[in-house]
Amino acid sequence: MLLEMNVRLRRGNFVLNSQLALDDTNTGLFGKTGAGKSTILGLIAGTIQPQSGRIVLDGKLLFDSRKGIMMPREQRPISAVFQTDITRSTESVYGTLTSAFNRTFAPRRLKLEFLIEILELEAILDCPLIQLSANERKRVTLARALLKSPRLLLLDETFASLGENYRSQLLPLLRRSQDELDLPILYASQSLGEILELTEQLIVMDKGQVLRSGSIGEIAKHTGVLRHLGVRQVDNIIPVTVICHDPSAGTTLAHCNGLHLALRIRPELPVNSQCKVVIRANDVALSRTYMTGISIQNQAKGRICALIDNNDSILVQIDCGWTILAEITRGACQQMALTEGQEVYCLIKTQAIIYLADLDILPHQRIVSYGNNYYYLALENAAANE
Repeated sequence: MLLEMNVRLRRGNFVLNSQLALDDTNTGLFGKTGAGKSTILGLIAGTIQPQSGRIVLDGKLLFDSRKGIMMPREQRPISAVFQTDITRSTESVYGTLTSAFNRTFAPRRLKLEFLIEILELEAILDCPLIQLSANERKRVTLARALLKSPRLLLLDETFASLGENYRSQLLPLLRRSQDELDLPILYASQSLGEILELTEQLIVMDKGQVLRSGSIGEIAKHTGVLRHLGVRQVDNIIPVTVICHDPSAGTTLAHCNGLHLALRIRPELPVNSQCKVVIRANDVALSRTYMTGISIQNQAKGRICALIDNNDSILVQIDCGWTILAEITRGACQQMALTEGQEVYCLIKTQAIIYLADLDILPHQRIVSYGNNYYYLALENAAANE
């Protein structure tokens, strides 16, 4: 276990009483504004001291109220990028990065030149920190945090303040940091879409309490938790690889295990890069034959795996190379005489396919399907178990 934390903190009417554990996997800290996400990060980083409890990292005590231990922030093998990290120094960008690099006593995992290039800092190396824009300061702060070769990296709404281009550059870097450098990340955000771009492991918080923790698939079984936080419906989450862009058609072509999809064009996505897309089950129409003379560009052929009763509708699970869940009426199912094992075509409008980064615009309230494993959720039973 990388980090174990069981602390209590009272600030006026706000009471944080949280117990959590992290392993060597990237984890998202999810919740509304005021849930206590930034406070949790501050407690781990050492910028905030709890009234009681203990925090242990890699077997070393960072805080223990009974033993009177409070390790200073600068001695903790942790780097953090907070929303309030705004440097007003007249020191140059290159000077502050060089100082951070030289002060690192742990084995250096990333080269200064590499971070300058990937974060596009070349043009501002001679600029004083006080003259930087908010976006530039955030990138410098992130570079400085990575240069310290920490054991754990804490990020507080970092992607929200960066442009889309920088986010697409940073995500692969952060994934590599976890995979190749053994650097797990705890990312706090109120955007589920942002978190799922980095990790599928969640800690769900509300009012200073940890409500649930685990994979998105596990948490999806507890609809009351996600609905309480305003999470919208996700029916199919599909990891795709970009094939090419077709500006004349206004589409980006992608595939997943033989399933080919025409998406809304995103020319900034590199060819062969991977991303995730979302398709609502009730945006998937079914046909027994291939349709011609229609505007729908995605007609994926598949075989019915299961017909699942869902109150007033039927959830049809189709294997198209990747499992797709379609929601149709009982009448449509009867008229088409659908049975398990039949071949059908999934008809999906390009505009109905949402990039995971845009998840927060989806106007629904429940998670029904996640990949191949969590294709069915009994809403009544899940609600009763909360």
